[in-house]
Amino acid sequence: MGLKEHNWSRALTPNQLVAVLLALWWALNVIVGALLELANDEAYYWFYSWHLDWGYYDHPPMVALLVKLGTLLLGGELGVRLFFILLQPLYLYLFWTLIRPPQATRRDAVVYSLVCFAMPMLQLYGLLALPDAPLLFFTVVFLWTYKRFTERDSWLNALLMGAAMALLMYSKYHGLLVIVFVLCSRWRNFRSPKLYAAVLLGILLYVPHLWWQYSHDFPSLHYHLVKRHDDDFTLKHLGDTLLNLLLVFNPLYLVHYGRGLSRQIKERRNAAYTWLLLGIIIFFTLSAFRYSTQPQWMLPAVFGFIVLLTDEARRSDRAYRYIRTVAIVTGLLFLLVRLVILVLPLPGQLWNNRAANAEIARLADGRPVVFMHNYTASAKYTFYTGQPAYTLPIYYMRQSQWQYCDLDESFTGKDVIVALSEPSPKGDNSIHLDMDKLFWYREVSDFHPLRKVEIIPEQPLQRVDGDSVDVVLHLYNPYPYPICSTDDERLSIALTFRIEQRIQPCTYVRLTDTLPPHDTLTLHPRFALPKNLEPGKEYSYTFLLRTPKYPPCDNSPRYKFKR
Repeated sequence: MGLKEHNWSRALTPNQLVAVLLALWWALNVIVGALLELANDEAYYWFYSWHLDWGYYDHPPMVALLVKLGTLLLGGELGVRLFFILLQPLYLYLFWTLIRPPQATRRDAVVYSLVCFAMPMLQLYGLLALPDAPLLFFTVVFLWTYKRFTERDSWLNALLMGAAMALLMYSKYHGLLVIVFVLCSRWRNFRSPKLYAAVLLGILLYVPHLWWQYSHDFPSLHYHLVKRHDDDFTLKHLGDTLLNLLLVFNPLYLVHYGRGLSRQIKERRNAAYTWLLLGIIIFFTLSAFRYSTQPQWMLPAVFGFIVLLTDEARRSDRAYRYIRTVAIVTGLLFLLVRLVILVLPLPGQLWNNRAANAEIARLADGRPVVFMHNYTASAKYTFYTGQPAYTLPIYYMRQSQWQYCDLDESFTGKDVIVALSEPSPKGDNSIHLDMDKLFWYREVSDFHPLRKVEIIPEQPLQRVDGDSVDVVLHLYNPYPYPICSTDDERLSIALTFRIEQRIQPCTYVRLTDTLPPHDTLTLHPRFALPKNLEPGKEYSYTFLLRTPKYPPCDNSPRYKFKR
């Protein structure tokens, strides 16, 4: 039973029909992308684009480059999202050329387009300026070069594949999984010396980013592999991972996924897509035994799911009708959601940013705003007001790209507004923003940054017995002004401990000496130890330069010791 074709589609070839349907999807994304305000991470990546570099704290540089190119061409939110919206129809059309049957029909073209539109994750990551968009684009580019290489392992195809590997890794670190699983799908690949030449070229092209990581002490690896992970297994992590897997790839197709996957494994077809699909799912399911995963990490598996559905739709009219019906219903639901988010003033990241930040700017009255840890709020504030802001990387929260930005030094000696995540016990000021959100703040005069002061112990603590500890500390002041306690600002050195991601109480020693500019001061303080440190347990600790005006930053590396 064939598709009832409309007159407008009969004149189009399958390739043209896919192109037209993807163009309509692209136009819809342009409209929504121009009207929605920035999400938190989009504003953060816009901050990346202020200074293009070979690497950033959280991600490789592709996301910053695309944001920069878009904002050079257009202003506003659409400028930030421009190239991310453009990438989706390009990679979906290229993927269609990879998987279309030799005698493709307009029915194949319609099913492919509808299946893509019915994928929840493709709805989101074809709209927002996030690193997953270039990851998906260069995944398809890599699959295209891989197909060329398997059909003819020429030096040209090997070099193209090596370049695609590098671009994939410049987009997101998860690109490494795509490369490994696809190459492993055909073991005779490893007999070709040209494959090793391709890998070598990819590594050489990636050297600038590796050098950036080395020169900055590998912050991205440390953040992704150590800081953001838990050590303890919980059923919640595993359950969330499996639930996310169902939701983001449309659970209404679950039966067809299982049937199609078993058939492809049995018939040994589409090995690259099968390995990519299973490899991604198995890897992050196993990862859930150690830490919480995020649904977008499994995005490259979407191409394997698309292959399964389009193949199933060609096998029987019954499967075709079901897949088409679900896609149409799901697609209409997504259209309704887009209409709702454009019409209704909903709470969330994509709404009310302009009004809320205008209210903060009115309060600041030209004074810079220093946000405590909220690394996206400062970028949003500057995007919507054009006023200067900075995020201070306080010690008990994760670090961010702001720690490599010295904008706070331009605030030296000025009056600033310190934006707090919550009020202190002493009480602080607050105003109501749009949607009745409270903005807590503190007015600070004569601001002087302290975050770059280095506190290095002469001998790290090894094992501590007793209720106190004597240490020798070397304090280096990189700033052009002296640092010392005053009647208005009583500075102290804090020793703080943490265990299993929980902060233990700090102990303080008053700073009575003056730390001259560009000079080192040696101190011999004694710190009392918190009473709740348990014997035999390993703790990490760090030294902080504490001021009563705002929470401190990590002023020393983090060390470990046992009680």
